[in-house]
Order: sequence, then C-alpha cells, then structure tokens
Amino acid sequence: EELCIGCGICVRQCPFDAISIINLPSNLDKDTTHRYGLNSFKLHRLPIPRQGQVLGLVGSNGTGKTTALKVLAGNLKPNLGRYSTPPDWQEIIKYFRGSELQSYFTKILEENLKTVFKRQDVDRIPQLVQGLVHNVLQRTDELSDQSEIYELFDLSNVQDRQISDLSGGELQRFTCAMACMQKGDIYIFDEPSSYLDIKQRLKAAVAIRNLIQ
Repeated sequence: EELCIGCGICVRQCPFDAISIINLPSNLDKDTTHRYGLNSFKLHRLPIPRQGQVLGLVGSNGTGKTTALKVLAGNLKPNLGRYSTPPDWQEIIKYFRGSELQSYFTKILEENLKTVFKRQDVDRIPQLVQGLVHNVLQRTDELSDQSEIYELFDLSNVQDRQISDLSGGELQRFTCAMACMQKGDIYIFDEPSSYLDIKQRLKAAVAIRNLIQ
C-alpha cells in the first residue's frame, strides 16, 4: 500500500477484476469506537446528537457514516475495537464517561430514549414490508395529521400502490415518511437523499427539520 501511487495500471491490466483500489481515510491508533475484525474497517469516535438540533454527516464511502448511525440508533453495540472480546454495556458507558455520549448510551441501555431509524438500503423494503402504501403508513402513523407528510414526500399519487411496485425514489420517500410519522426522541436517517431529485431533497430536508419542533 505504501508503494501505490494510485495510477490504476494494475487495476486495468489485471484480468477478472481481481484488483480494485479504494481510497480510505488515514489510519488512527486511538479512540476506536468499533471494529468488525482483524484488518477490517474500524470506526473512530462518534458524532454527538443534541436535543433540538439537526446533525448531518457528510463523507465519502468507507468513512463509517452508516456504522456510526447504527451505533447511535442502538442497533450496533460498539466493541471499542475489541472484536474478539467485546466489552459489556457498563464498560462501554464507562469508556464514554465525562462526555455527552455517556448519558446518551445510558438512556439507550435503560430504554429511556426511543430512536427511529430510517435504513440506508431502501431497495430491501419490499422484502420487509408488504401492502398498499396508505395502509402501511396508517398502521405506522402515531401523529394526528398525515396530510403534511403526504405533501412533503409527494405520496398522494402512489398511496394506492403496492410497496413492491414502487420505484427507488418512491421507496425512499415512503421510507422517510414512515419514519417521520413515528414518535421518537431521536430520528436517524441514513442517506435520505439517494434516488431523489433536488426538489424532493429540499422537501425531505424540511420534513426532517420539522421533527425538532
């Protein structure tokens, strides 16, 4: 790796796509939050969500955005880099002692913090959820008014369609709407803008910001 200059010659000349080059961030030797295994991806540090604020993560592929969001959502237990002997929750909370994340993870552990998580791979939604769009949203809805959500995500024209018949952009809007219709203490959206055009992205941003009101 130290000798590679990124010219791409080996990738083009080697048959069967046997070599690929991916640019990853520089390796750090401290503050490891999670590691998947030996010589595999590891995440350093975590963003800190705060009440009443919208926090956005921006970065190239392989920087750990999805991993960080899964940890914050409580869907992935951070192993602090010890993938073979993972720590228990008490040790994890002790590791973050003195930071805002200590209180955050304590609330998750005690189930005093409800997280609503919008997953990244919306193309898998039809495998997990079946039915008509409006029926599923009605079952999910924990709010008093659906009309604003339908308008912001342009769902009125697809509400009578099966989820399995939705396109990528329609699935994205449906999944974001499903998250916005739930009551939660923290809302986490993993790549909410993929498959959306600029107008739809702006509307999605408005819907997400409205959640803090």
